[in-house]
Amino acid sequence: MRKLLSSIFFILILSLTGNTQATRCAHDWLRETHEQRFPGFQEQNAVIEQNLSHTTYNTGQRSVITIPVVVHIVYYEENEDISDLQIQSQIEVLNEDFRLLNENVNGIPAEFQPLAADTEIEFCLASLDPEGRPTTGINRVQTTYECLGDIGGVKVNGTSRLFYSELGGTDGWDTEHYLNIWVANSCGVYIGITPSLAVMDFAPEEDGIVIDYKYFGNNCNSSEASPYHLGRTATHEIGHFLGLRHPWGDCDGEDPDFVEDTPIQAEPFFGCPSYPQGTCGISEMYMNFMNYTDDACMAMFTHGQKARMLSVLNGPRSGLTESVGCALLDPPLPFGEDAIGLYPNPATNCIHIDFNAEIPGDIDVEMVNAAGQVLYRNIESSRNFRSIDAINLSNGIYFISFRAAKQTITKKIMIAK
Repeated sequence: MRKLLSSIFFILILSLTGNTQATRCAHDWLRETHEQRFPGFQEQNAVIEQNLSHTTYNTGQRSVITIPVVVHIVYYEENEDISDLQIQSQIEVLNEDFRLLNENVNGIPAEFQPLAADTEIEFCLASLDPEGRPTTGINRVQTTYECLGDIGGVKVNGTSRLFYSELGGTDGWDTEHYLNIWVANSCGVYIGITPSLAVMDFAPEEDGIVIDYKYFGNNCNSSEASPYHLGRTATHEIGHFLGLRHPWGDCDGEDPDFVEDTPIQAEPFFGCPSYPQGTCGISEMYMNFMNYTDDACMAMFTHGQKARMLSVLNGPRSGLTESVGCALLDPPLPFGEDAIGLYPNPATNCIHIDFNAEIPGDIDVEMVNAAGQVLYRNIESSRNFRSIDAINLSNGIYFISFRAAKQTITKKIMIAK
């Protein structure tokens, strides 16, 4: 009965917030589907959970884990075939969010700031494929089937077409050593979806993440994808991929996500709540990446969530830490013209800044118009790929300066709409 009431509540909230077009995250639905499809799935999940409960992990300073990613773009219409730039922007959003470099980290309430964690997990587009050949980490496949992102609806004998080349989708790459992300049109059914860890034992071909193409990457001020337009659907879904659960459940029941420092809440949060919130009579972490808030209001993982993800990477997903998929990454360049790129140029709604510079400290970034008026200024980490919202900029020439290590590099960009 509680599950039925939660489902009714979820649908109601989607209606009230105007997000009737797609379910924010279908992780829980997919787990129930797999439990029905695979005898023993629930029991195997329980075994994995039991093993994780006995694992302790030091979350102190340690070497960073880099996970190789392959992005499968499965498109029916040409507009679903998103650009390399959009894909790269998603990788950089992930690296910001998982390393606590996101621009909105200062908006975390003071109560929760000590709990915010640099997970020391990063991501790269794979540079070597499973056969050891150089790759961009991007696999593009045009399909003859519509809506393949709706993995619950587009099936053959109960099997989703998306994950299999012979069914009109595309096969994943060695799911033990690569994080596979399928990007496809769900036709308004899902925004993102990730299976439970036990899928590795029952359908390894389907072990990965599915995200609707409209919500993949940083779309700046996209009205079509808003309020899920900043790439944080992937952040949330990779949290599931690395063993995290949603933090809501029965206020007086078992801890729903098995993480001590994420306060339990009765239901998911949507929109951009004001502080404080308390559906279970305590102050709740609505800004956590595993909630359902708008992308602009998600801001943190906790130290407990970090420990759980590292335990998964040390256990059932240890193959990712052994992968050589990132072996051919280009090394950072000296700070200079060649180390900084602005894309696209001309730009319309987004200006993407690509740093590949090896420098100590931060970079002071400033954008001015032709009259010298400062329109944007921020201090960026050299590990960041920052996107500047250009939706309100007029057509014309702009200059972006980068100051670091007693040097200034200035780049020109055109806005043309």
